[in-house]
Amino acid sequence: MSLPATATDAELVAYIRRGGGEGIAPLVERYSPRLYPYLVRLVNDTALAEDILQDTWLRVVERLDGYDARQPFVVWLFAIARHRAIDTLRQRARQARGLGHPAEPAENEEGERLEPLEQVAAEGPSPLERLAERELEQRVTAAFASLPRHYREVLTLRFQEELRLDEVARLLGLPLSTVKTRVQRGLILLRQRAEGLGLQPHD
Repeated sequence: MSLPATATDAELVAYIRRGGGEGIAPLVERYSPRLYPYLVRLVNDTALAEDILQDTWLRVVERLDGYDARQPFVVWLFAIARHRAIDTLRQRARQARGLGHPAEPAENEEGERLEPLEQVAAEGPSPLERLAERELEQRVTAAFASLPRHYREVLTLRFQEELRLDEVARLLGLPLSTVKTRVQRGLILLRQRAEGLGLQPHD
């Protein structure tokens, strides 16, 4: 039995579990356009984001039997993608150390200690910045890309992916209060960075 294009995530998952392997295609089409930009912002590398995206869907197929339908599929999906991205960045950090380029501990403007993973993820300009055609877009993108990864991530999940704060907290495995604080601090820091690039907020 086939499913209509309007099938819910739960219906598609149930269909796949019953042996309807083709049910994964609608999920891929539904969420890849959202998942890929998230990964790009997370790793600052379009080619790497594509590789992680493909790997994420393979993991989804492998682990679908363990999916708890009581939680939103999108949260479970993004959690898998995030874990794959972090594992990949950690591996790159280890390789950098092996090549004689140790990832030195650092702190951000707020005195928060950054792990080597944080530094790897924040290196280099955002691919979106390189592709921007207008100066305003370049400046906004630059301001966002300059944020520490943990701020880029919560702002992307909250405002681009439009996840609720409790869903972001569940995805990241953090207390809700921590997520709220990161969103607030991230917005403040983004505004400061934007103003530093000559972007003045409208009154």
